[in-house]
Amino acid sequence: MKHPVIDQAIERMQQQRFEEALPLLRRALAEDPTQWNVWYMAGQCCRFTNDIDGAVEHLKRAAQLNKDSAPLYQALGVAHQLRSELAESIEALRQAITLDPDCIPAYNSLALTQKKAGELDKAVNNYETGAKALARLLAKGMHNSRSSRILKHRDTAGTMWVGHAMFGALYLASSAEGIGRVAWPTGEQAIEEERTERHGGLYWTDLPGDSGQLVRVYLPNYFNTFRELLRRDALYSNLIGNRGTVLELLGQHEEAQQHFEEASEFAP
Repeated sequence: MKHPVIDQAIERMQQQRFEEALPLLRRALAEDPTQWNVWYMAGQCCRFTNDIDGAVEHLKRAAQLNKDSAPLYQALGVAHQLRSELAESIEALRQAITLDPDCIPAYNSLALTQKKAGELDKAVNNYETGAKALARLLAKGMHNSRSSRILKHRDTAGTMWVGHAMFGALYLASSAEGIGRVAWPTGEQAIEEERTERHGGLYWTDLPGDSGQLVRVYLPNYFNTFRELLRRDALYSNLIGNRGTVLELLGQHEEAQQHFEEASEFAP
């Protein structure tokens, strides 16, 4: 059943008019305080109007009503972080990841909190774990079809993205039935495939192997498409750039610079 007051609040939130949305949400909560999603939205309005105490209060109440929402725990973790409650932030963000291993912003926020807590090695690892989770998520969304858009090779200065593309490819192959191993195109094969477009928009093809199991051969269009998916929003760029910042703090200057360059190249 539609609720006009909540609908008006959502409309204002979509327009980033958070100060106007908050009184409407509080009116809805006065009528029915059991609506976890309204507490959640009110908490976000508080956060974006710099009322961090209000954000924590509202988001904690939402979490009491719904213990299964990863975005809610991610928002609560960020609110705790902004209030310098680092242990509470880490706990909430870990819960978000437990609920949804594909909640990519939670990895970024967790690593940032760990950086603030001085746990630099953990931060480095979680930025990388977040990048791998993003790779897994993108790969799962790639539906193998000849009718998919064909994207061409484009030179990139950074190469870390290739490793993440391969990680996503291995994840897909490991979860597919009958795949014994994977293979990558050679440079010559990639050039020939891009010239002939023999496989259309396919991302991979499964061929019989010597052991009776299939060999999954990933095609250039998989890598070219994956590269452009990474540019779709700021998630990858943020994870890589933030990891570079922590590597710099650890004194790993050359590796940090590689991260900064790739983050800049993949910024949307």
